[in-house]
Amino acid sequence: MYRITVLTDRTRNGWNYVEQINRFCMGRGLFPQIELHNDQERFFHGILDEKPSCIVLALPGVAGLNAVEHLRSLCSDCGIIWCSDLDFSLQAFRLRIEYFLLEPITPEAFSHGLTVLFEIHMKRNRN
Repeated sequence: MYRITVLTDRTRNGWNYVEQINRFCMGRGLFPQIELHNDQERFFHGILDEKPSCIVLALPGVAGLNAVEHLRSLCSDCGIIWCSDLDFSLQAFRLRIEYFLLEPITPEAFSHGLTVLFEIHMKRNRN
């Protein structure tokens, strides 16, 4: 089963991401388990037991950079969309992030990121 996790420090934005992911997946006949986390420490502790398939990480500034670096070290094969208020596109490339979005993020841009993420992740799982 696909597990998609949203990690953010802003609950309202997190629920918006969850809603967009749910609509995107339902439109493609996919029904993953979608979780929202606002506590990084609890999230990273839980990831040791059960790794998600994909993660949407939306944390501001250096907190996002630190979290994505830690995440990549713990879960090297999970798909990641990284949303940030600072341009970390070079770091995203270096960390093999499937899609990087610079805020403000439009629903269209997020949907495109999900499309890219799922195409890469599905291809990876077929091989």
